[in-house]
Amino acid sequence: MKHVELKQCMELMQERLYELVEQTGSLVDPRVVKLSQEIDDLVVTMQRLRMCRELDMPLKK
Repeated sequence: MKHVELKQCMELMQERLYELVEQTGSLVDPRVVKLSQEIDDLVVTMQRLRMCRELDMPLKK
């Protein structure tokens, strides 16, 4: 995925997270925690992509 696509995906996930928190009324509901962790993973991936691009390095998984 391109950086722009990743950012759009993250924004959609964040919207879903807000909705889920409203529905459950909890920040510790397992579904909220899981989605939050998925967003965190995506942010890390985006940061790695940006860093590799800036350093002109191949991306390691």
